[in-house]
This record gives sequence, structure tokens and C-alpha cells, in this order.
Amino acid sequence: MKRQNVRTLSLIVCTFTYLLVGAAVFDALESDHEMREEEKLKAEEIRIKGKYNISSEDYRQLELVILQSEPHRAGVQWKFAGSFYFAITVRAGRAAARLPASREESGEAAERAAQGWVRGAEG
Repeated sequence: MKRQNVRTLSLIVCTFTYLLVGAAVFDALESDHEMREEEKLKAEEIRIKGKYNISSEDYRQLELVILQSEPHRAGVQWKFAGSFYFAITVRAGRAAARLPASREESGEAAERAAQGWVRGAEG
């Protein structure tokens, strides 16, 4: 196996291992808290249903109305500043996708660009 292939495979394995360890740590830190929060919400749902004598169907309808109205409370999402930021990130991502993978490719690309510029100036 070529040395470059071994390095690439090692990088992939290390990255995947890093992601798995990170996911395990995040799960260990957050899952108990999330379960407690879910239990609190269920208890609150039962309390509200009992206090206001609401059926499960009416409660679900009220829940749906509240959830659908949430984005409107935040205001208009696509203002000019947000749109400009989005356009910059898209452009930066597209530019990064075109970057050469190695120094050799970088030098070759610069040389081709210079030759094209010289030809364009001559013609």
C-alpha cells in the first residue's frame, strides 16, 4: 500500500474515531438531562389537562398552534444582513472547494493562470 494511501486511511480512521468518542461523551453528558426534561414536560402536560379539563385532542391542537406561531415571534428571518452573510458563506464554501489539494497542484494552477493571463494580454 502506498504511503499516501496509508496516511489517508489513517486520517479517515482517526476522524471517525474522534466523531464516535465525541458522540459518546455528548450522549453521556446530555441524555440524562434530556430524559428529566421530558418527564417534567409530561408531568406539566398532565397538570394542565387536569387543571383546565382539556382533552388530549384539544391539548395537541393547542400545542400545534403554539409551535406553528413560534417562528413568527422571532420576526423576519431573511433581512439583508442575514442574506448577505449567507451569500458570503456559500461563496466561501464554493471557493474552498476549488482550492488545490497539494502544493504541486497549487504551483501548476498558478502557472496555468499566469500563462492564460499572458496570452490574454498578447491577443
